[in-house]
Amino acid sequence: MSRERFEWLKTVAGEVIGTPGTESNVKEIYDKVWELRKTRDNIMVFNQFDEFGNHLWHYEVTGHAMEEVLKSVMGPKDRFAGVTVTSGSAGTTACGNYLKTVFPDSKLAVGEALQCPTLVWNGFGAHRIEGIGDKHVPWIHDVRETDLIVALDDEDCMALVRLFNDPAGRAYLKGRGVAEDVVERLDLLGISGVANLLGAIKMAKYYELTEDDFVFTVFTDSMELYGSRLEEMAEARGPYDAVQAAVDCHAHLWGIKDDGLIELTYPERQRVHNLKYYTWVEQQGRTLEELQAQWYDYDAYWGKLRRQAGAIDRLIEDFNRESGALERLA
Repeated sequence: MSRERFEWLKTVAGEVIGTPGTESNVKEIYDKVWELRKTRDNIMVFNQFDEFGNHLWHYEVTGHAMEEVLKSVMGPKDRFAGVTVTSGSAGTTACGNYLKTVFPDSKLAVGEALQCPTLVWNGFGAHRIEGIGDKHVPWIHDVRETDLIVALDDEDCMALVRLFNDPAGRAYLKGRGVAEDVVERLDLLGISGVANLLGAIKMAKYYELTEDDFVFTVFTDSMELYGSRLEEMAEARGPYDAVQAAVDCHAHLWGIKDDGLIELTYPERQRVHNLKYYTWVEQQGRTLEELQAQWYDYDAYWGKLRRQAGAIDRLIEDFNRESGALERLA
């Protein structure tokens, strides 16, 4: 995790507990949480990997927002091909589940780091795409409606982060005809945002999409908390110039292929889903019955969950009204 992310956490938390490892070492965090549960009596755990509010929020809010954008820009001959996102907590994947209800032929692609290919190869490893790829399948990931999984090389992401933010890289892009207003906003793509961009490119190339097809993704972070990563690359690799910018642009952006992508069959989806067993049933106290219900009792499980959004909203509104929380914020 970048230095800036740690510094930001210190401004919003009374206590920050560090755990060893890299971006993919979430098991160590789980172990620490269990230790805290056993040794403290004031613990409330908010686990984005298994809290269904995370799934519901992206289903209801992100999904509807994407629908509004698509309907405002698509013409009568256009087609929505699908959405591609990377999996951290897997919350954002729910937007693809919602869009399938509006565009039944659309696909949902889920990406991860090539260096930690849990979905693609049941693999493991360390990687540099901060915020994704944690060596497990999140409990709230609806794998049965996932159509593609994509392994994204973290070197592609890091090279493009430098290209998009170094003055020499931006000058090269402008010289190749990229609009200045686009270039000046490339810092809105952080490391995982770049990963989502590359996932969308791979999906478009795999399906041989045309100018009449739309693919949606989200830029989930900006470079605000990753300036130290640029400094580290400059120190390790030396000054950036037009030659390196050309290499990075052609090798890591324009030269991106559809490798590392798997279009899932029914057994392959089930293979990914079954990986949940080792984290959630063996380690985190979930039941085998619930794991099976996610797959075999699909509508009663996922459908019932998604139909609860309105009732949950009303409970939140009641709480806000009774507690006076919103009035105190005014």
